[in-house]
Amino acid sequence: MTQTAIRALFLLLVPLAGLAALWAQSETLSRQGTDWEVPIQGYDPRDLLRGHYVEFNYDWPTPSDEREDEEGFGVFVQHQNLCLIGDAPTIVEAIPFEDATDPEFERCKHKLSVQPGSVYGYDSLNRGRLYVGQERALELEEGLRDREQIGIVTFRQRDDGVLTPLDIRFRPLTDEGQEERDALRSEEAVIVDAADAAIEAANEEADAPETDPSEEE
Repeated sequence: MTQTAIRALFLLLVPLAGLAALWAQSETLSRQGTDWEVPIQGYDPRDLLRGHYVEFNYDWPTPSDEREDEEGFGVFVQHQNLCLIGDAPTIVEAIPFEDATDPEFERCKHKLSVQPGSVYGYDSLNRGRLYVGQERALELEEGLRDREQIGIVTFRQRDDGVLTPLDIRFRPLTDEGQEERDALRSEEAVIVDAADAAIEAANEEADAPETDPSEEE
């Protein structure tokens, strides 16, 4: 083998070795961490262009004062950092932190942080996506549509704060869960009724005949 051929072979193998090392590091990191479970809500159809997946919202057990406004209605909070409290896989509470450099958050044993480079970016602690096969996707879709049960996602929390969904299972709603579901339905009904009333009022105003100012005089 000539010196030129050896040099060309070397230049070819170096990038391949680098890619192999990166893959091995990524594989090692993906297997490290603690597995937890958290309830989820919602579903999204499979994206046939990008593969089969199920999309959902995490229902973190954050402090109650952070989940409701002054009138007791639910509020949307975009979590940046969460400290998980509990014994894996059970999360007793997820304490939110705005600043990842908060000393209390840095002392947290099991922490999660948003991943700007992920598919959901700064919303990655609110929304998740699990890629599955077609048959499994259909099964999960059907399960997430069923309001009589609750979806539970198992995810891996790495020491660097990265969250990776692993699987989804279902369990029947508890009595408390049924009460929360019924309360949510009532709240949704109030919002829908208010929206319908506003639309009807706007339509009536639009259909009302215009009054000639001279006739009023």
